Amino acid sequence: MDTTNEPFGGASAPSPEPGFRAAPTPPLGGWERPEPPKPRRRFGCLAGVLGGCLLSAVLAVAAMVAVPVGMVALAGKMADKWDRDATLAEARGAFRYQLLRGCDTQEGMRAVLRLRLRGVITGTPASRWYTEADSDVAVLEAIEAAIDDPFFDGILLDVSSPGGGVTASDAIYHALERFKAAKAGRKVFVLGGDLVASGAYYLAMQADWIRLRPTTLVGSIGVIVPGVNAAGLAQRLGIADNSIASGASKDLGNPLKPINPEHNAILKTVVDAMYARFVGLVAKGRKLPEADVRRLADGRVFTAQDAVNLRLADDVGYEDTLDDKLCELLGCTEEELAVYEPRHAKNTFRAILGELPAAVGRDVRQALLEPPAKPTPQYRW
Repeated sequence: MDTTNEPFGGASAPSPEPGFRAAPTPPLGGWERPEPPKPRRRFGCLAGVLGGCLLSAVLAVAAMVAVPVGMVALAGKMADKWDRDATLAEARGAFRYQLLRGCDTQEGMRAVLRLRLRGVITGTPASRWYTEADSDVAVLEAIEAAIDDPFFDGILLDVSSPGGGVTASDAIYHALERFKAAKAGRKVFVLGGDLVASGAYYLAMQADWIRLRPTTLVGSIGVIVPGVNAAGLAQRLGIADNSIASGASKDLGNPLKPINPEHNAILKTVVDAMYARFVGLVAKGRKLPEADVRRLADGRVFTAQDAVNLRLADDVGYEDTLDDKLCELLGCTEEELAVYEPRHAKNTFRAILGELPAAVGRDVRQALLEPPAKPTPQYRW
């Protein structure tokens, strides 16, 4: 029997040495082969980054939507609360106002409405990008609302303005006049800020007392019609005016035509009339001879102390010491004095978000489509 193909030359396999274990016998199906390792995904990190970015973008969009909605809802709740507070306050006459200082429960209380006038007096609402609380239109609205409200005994007008339009300044002057006439014993107080000039000083002539801060500039009593003539420059550039007017003075003040002495004479007549009214109101409001006012009314400004010395104002000081004078003129004690200011509930996020698109569209339309305004007289420094 050929045993050459048998292991170990046909001899039986040696038995394992003592102390060693025999190798396990393979199963009938043979040993299972281990699975090869799974290949690494080449784009796994990129997919994770993209997924994270997408999730972040979704969350950001959701936040951008949720935050304004929440702000609008919060603004609505605030407005509703103000309305409830106003309903309660209306019973005692303080509708839409909040107490600044003093006590509103005293017998014989004197209520003063504090308003702030800032910037140029234009007669048009301020931009919806920011609050309107200090604009001349908001001040005029507050005065008009207080005229028929017997709750108020005075107005404290904090003014920092270079003046502005003749009609807009006169509107506030007239509203203050009506406020004082609507109830006996009412007073108007003016507290000067940086500047109380021209139209701002014009409306201050309704004040029973004018207090200036030590750094306030006062005056600029006069009228101006701003204008510029660019006819020479237009001619050099080859620009010609082609306006068609119904009359010789219809294009009065046209900056592209040579200066017309007749047109200047017409504007000077208007300026003189407005100037005479201004001087007359200063003489009446400050109880000065008109001749003395005319000597001062050449457009110059005065320091606070010079203005007091010239009787254009009453004293120099600050608001924190003004209560004594308020009580003196209103005939009350400090315990009976209460100072209020308006609640500007319309300037909530809801109102801003609702009115902003229309306001921006209106401003852009005016800038692009409306022709330049004709020169108009202004009480402005």
